Amino acid sequence: MTNPALRRMTPDSAVIAYVDYVTGLDNLITTIPGKAFRNNIQAFAKFSALFGLPTAVFGEENAYYGTFLPEIGALIAAGARTFPRTTPSGCTPDFMAWLAATGRRDVVIGGISIDNCTLHTALDLLRAGYNVQVVVDVSGSNSKLAEDMAIQRLQAAGAVNAGWLNTLTELGADFAGPHGAGMMGIIQAHWPASTIGTPLDTTPDGHGMQLPA
Repeated sequence: MTNPALRRMTPDSAVIAYVDYVTGLDNLITTIPGKAFRNNIQAFAKFSALFGLPTAVFGEENAYYGTFLPEIGALIAAGARTFPRTTPSGCTPDFMAWLAATGRRDVVIGGISIDNCTLHTALDLLRAGYNVQVVVDVSGSNSKLAEDMAIQRLQAAGAVNAGWLNTLTELGADFAGPHGAGMMGIIQAHWPASTIGTPLDTTPDGHGMQLPA
């Protein structure tokens, strides 16, 4: 299989990385409405526990960057590994050793911003031979032009660009499977909100999506 977009990740093949989700940076994002961006991050932060994914968190708390967003702080409290760095890319020797030790080759990544630290980390992962899926709607920028450039470069380099919803359902695969209830909970809580505004329920019974019987 030569087309990266056709590769199917599973909860057993993937790790997840959250890049620089700190209060000093998230308010700079302008390429996605602020409420939608925060909602999408909240949904994305639930993937780690739902699928039992090895979890890496990049970023640091200080006077410039502020503090981790609450849902990211909760991941750290739950045992996610943090990796200090001085480089735009998160692919430090410590992180790469941790990643290799997982034995997994698929990396789901999102973060602030898509045209800087998320981009550099994803490119270094691709250079190292990993399969990378960049979740673009949790990875905004303060420049539409720069965001478009980053997405184009990532695709040209072999990354798969995706949204949080289709990443969720790719990993979960089956609403009647072991992750179905968790997937549905995330969708019901966050998918309508990602569009901003009052969602219109057009399902026949007016009760929205339901798990299969």
